[in-house]
Amino acid sequence: MSDAGSRGQRFAFIDSSACNRLSSRLVRSHAMKGKNMGKRHHRRSRLDLDLRQHRLAAKAVPSGCALPTLNQWSAPLHSVSPFPIRATFQTRDAINRFFACVTEALLPPAICCSLDKVTSFWWRFLFVDQTAHHCTLALLCTLNGFFLGEPNVSHEALYHLSRAVSLVNEQLGTTKALSNSTLVVVNFLVVYEIVRESRNEAEIHLKGLQKMVDMRGGLASLEASEDALLVLKTDIDCALSYGTTPGFYRDRMSDVIWCLTSQGFSMIHCPIDSNPWFNELSPTLGQLLLEVVCIGQSFDKGYKLDPYMFQEFLVSLGYRLIHFHPLGDSNPRLESKVDQACHIGLTVYLTTLFLRRGNRCFLRYRLIAQQLKDIIETGLEGEHNDLMLWLLFIGGVSVLEDLDQAWLGLRIRQAAQSLEVNSWKGIQLCLTQFPWIGLLHNEAGEALWRRQEELL
Repeated sequence: MSDAGSRGQRFAFIDSSACNRLSSRLVRSHAMKGKNMGKRHHRRSRLDLDLRQHRLAAKAVPSGCALPTLNQWSAPLHSVSPFPIRATFQTRDAINRFFACVTEALLPPAICCSLDKVTSFWWRFLFVDQTAHHCTLALLCTLNGFFLGEPNVSHEALYHLSRAVSLVNEQLGTTKALSNSTLVVVNFLVVYEIVRESRNEAEIHLKGLQKMVDMRGGLASLEASEDALLVLKTDIDCALSYGTTPGFYRDRMSDVIWCLTSQGFSMIHCPIDSNPWFNELSPTLGQLLLEVVCIGQSFDKGYKLDPYMFQEFLVSLGYRLIHFHPLGDSNPRLESKVDQACHIGLTVYLTTLFLRRGNRCFLRYRLIAQQLKDIIETGLEGEHNDLMLWLLFIGGVSVLEDLDQAWLGLRIRQAAQSLEVNSWKGIQLCLTQFPWIGLLHNEAGEALWRRQEELL
């Protein structure tokens, strides 16, 4: 083999008549050198990759919330591909955090099954169009920050919110004004303002949402059940937070009960109706109390609801409670104190099934908390000590705050002594006769009791 040079180029003469591995390798190598001559190949700096990984690690995540990688998501990728919007690194990070932590606060795995249905819904809606994309990311970023205890709304959430509002305003004058995606976007805007505790903005968006649904022909016009449930749940959220009158009504508690009985659960006779005070209850409220107790018992026995049926349970309970007696200050109180106690107790119980994790409730229901405290302070006459104990515990694990712990502890000790109960096991036996889900409430309830046990 001989070489010759001309203007910086090198030529190689290779005897290819000899069919051996060395000659073949030389031919391929020299051919590739000629093909790639003059080209520059850039490789990403390892330093940049390390810096990005360090920034990721610096973001605090609650214990027990391991962030999943993108390929762990169970969403059917064929239903959202190709993406109309490019998913940036910040977008993937926000979505990862939401699916790792916040979904479990919305839908407790202990009593909900088939959570992949919700994951699939969020995936589909996230990439429907630019409006849905920006609005969903604004909500996800806000919920993530809310969940992680960040005091201010992130710049990323504000950016996506401003883009979403701008795009929605553009759509209001087009044929897409009443589309399902636009309704869901406006619904998300209401939730966003509730989380931020911006009542005026939340009510403005809610009125717009209700008008859009009416112009569509009512809830029956929403083809997808998840879209209708989103609107109904938001309607209930506002009513519980602000005492406003709901714009809709839906009661499918019978479907929830049928779903549980089809799994083999027997809606047996509940012992709560053997209490002397049960006969003082309004028949409507008494029936609702029995149904909620039985459904709670099914959860503790291992039965679960899928995410949509679980939402039906929350929506049905919320509407029936508000229809029985609205929460607003302008409404006169119920005449019966037992009705007052059970109504506010069931309402407090409902809040424990909203956005929360462990003993931490993320939404502040100040109106409900105040009405609960009013009932506790005025007291209950007669043989109502077990009812009072339930009110104290269901409130203590939800709407009552740290500032209430001193007087709450005193009331718990008084109620326990009147019932001659001096152990957590005895407290549990009393609480399980009422709306109380051990899988969700026992840990916080026991911690509340342990703080008082030493003082008995």
